[in-house]
Amino acid sequence: MTGIDTQSLRFRFIAASLLWLGLATLLAGVFIASLYRSHTTQRFTSELGHHQDELIGITRIDPAGRPSVRQPLADPLFLLRGSGYYWQVEQPGGVTVTSPSLGGKRLDSGATPDDRGFQKVPGPFGSVMQHSQRATPPGGGPPLIFTIAGASDLLDNEVARLHRDLAFSLIVFAALMAAGIMLQIRFGLRPVRRLGDWIEALRRGQISRLPESDVPSEFLAIVTRLNQLLDAQATLVSRARVETGNLAHNLRTPLALIGDEAEQLARAGRGPAAAFILDQCALIQRQIDYHMMRAAAAGTRGTSAVTAVAPLIERIVEAMRRLHAERGLRFDVQIEAGLDARCDPGDLSEIVSNLIDNGCKWAASRVSVSARAAGQTVRIAVADDGPGIPHDKRSEVLDVGVRLDPSTPGTGLGLAISRDMAMLYGGEITLEARDGGGLVAAVELPA
Repeated sequence: MTGIDTQSLRFRFIAASLLWLGLATLLAGVFIASLYRSHTTQRFTSELGHHQDELIGITRIDPAGRPSVRQPLADPLFLLRGSGYYWQVEQPGGVTVTSPSLGGKRLDSGATPDDRGFQKVPGPFGSVMQHSQRATPPGGGPPLIFTIAGASDLLDNEVARLHRDLAFSLIVFAALMAAGIMLQIRFGLRPVRRLGDWIEALRRGQISRLPESDVPSEFLAIVTRLNQLLDAQATLVSRARVETGNLAHNLRTPLALIGDEAEQLARAGRGPAAAFILDQCALIQRQIDYHMMRAAAAGTRGTSAVTAVAPLIERIVEAMRRLHAERGLRFDVQIEAGLDARCDPGDLSEIVSNLIDNGCKWAASRVSVSARAAGQTVRIAVADDGPGIPHDKRSEVLDVGVRLDPSTPGTGLGLAISRDMAMLYGGEITLEARDGGGLVAAVELPA
């Protein structure tokens, strides 16, 4: 694959699906991470609040009027220096008692405790989530300031672990979803590929209509209308061929009567006038024959427009070898394998037959037929070792009815018909001098 077809349905479906999947995954990740942080923070501060209530419950005022904590808090982290869990009992204007984890340092309880809930503030070992509350110990006495704090790193580390796990999980989920999208689109577009295969078979002439039995309902209307169009085209072509035949028949009858009248004029001594009329009748007859042959050759041109070159040329050469057997001509055939021309088989046969037959009529002993790819075209060349055609006469012989040598059998229509057939497919016929004498007649058609 050399590039990405940005206009294909596959690309559009995949791009839109992956874009939405990426956006949805990102939004889900942000929402889940935010929700988890909120719940984790709430749980963290709720746990610290329970410890604060416990601290208040075990605090007493001793006989000397100083606060004392009767026993350690339930969490042993309050006993380890710098563990991240800290408490402090402060007597305004008096003694301050701190947890062993503070290591002799103090927390800043603030000037007005109880104003707000847990706040992130600087602590002795880094930022902490802290709350201070003014309360009276259970045993009575003056109000004390009870401060509880937990290191923000403990909360942040737990959230960070969740973010890593969440990111990994969402990546795996997005990868699985992307694979599912690919399979779904591949399966969903299978009827489109099948429809494309049918159209290619139709273009190659392998089928005459598109099947309607195995088509998704979304495409059934398109297939039905295409078949209707094909039927209408076939009817139109058939009708045109019939009308062409009727026209030719209707013209031939009065033309024969005019020719008969001209012969009577000749017998009556009106030779020049009779010759003029007969020449004009012959010209009209050639025009009728040309258009009838052209209609017969192009009448089947339509959806079938791809032909394998090698087998067709081989059949034509074999027929020409038998047709001109008495002359003992030698045929040299060189055909590149795998060539396909964008041309109806009947039309290509008409074009090549005329070129080879014309070469056989003029060849002295040898006719060469070659076919090869030339970029985006297929070039079929027929070379003979005959007298050739003067440069100034080459374009003339492609006109209808032109014959350089009236003694040679023919109507002068073959090359004209071949030229017109090639032009119908965007091709052309060229006549060139052959090295060593003779002529090379070549047709180029789209590959």
